[in-house]
Amino acid sequence: MKTLDIEFLEKIPLFVGLQRSEMEQIRSIMTVRTIIEGSFIIRENEQGHEMFILLDGEVEVSRTLLLKISGSGMDQRDKLLNKLTANDYAFFGEMGLFDEKYERSASVIAKTRCSVAVLERDTFFKLAESDKGIGYVILKNILKIVSDRLEKTSKDVLKLTTALSLALER
Repeated sequence: MKTLDIEFLEKIPLFVGLQRSEMEQIRSIMTVRTIIEGSFIIRENEQGHEMFILLDGEVEVSRTLLLKISGSGMDQRDKLLNKLTANDYAFFGEMGLFDEKYERSASVIAKTRCSVAVLERDTFFKLAESDKGIGYVILKNILKIVSDRLEKTSKDVLKLTTALSLALER
């Protein structure tokens, strides 16, 4: 299993722009967990107070869909949204850092044995308050990443709405 080394963390988009000494501070507040294959790292709709960085292994991100089945009510299925590996410098659950009542928007399941670095909300904000430069850089990076994801989601919704509208016109 991979260890929590600075060279790897420097490639995570959240930490772009941090100096090596700042990266040492980030590393010092993170813990590493081993996740068994098939285990949930994050469960959709559960409250979360930490984010995860995938150090080793493969995960799948999925979300529950409710489908109306004619004559038989509702059917619940999981929709695979993404597969991630450590080579993607993947992180997830970052929204759990900001709201203590936040419910996870998707599930993340270990498809192989995984190693993840964990950053807890309280620990992160203590560091961000004590070193405002680190806090500023990370929060700016998170804002950019979330903004990019929101833009992509908006485009996807527009495409789906257009396709549904065209399908209903027929």
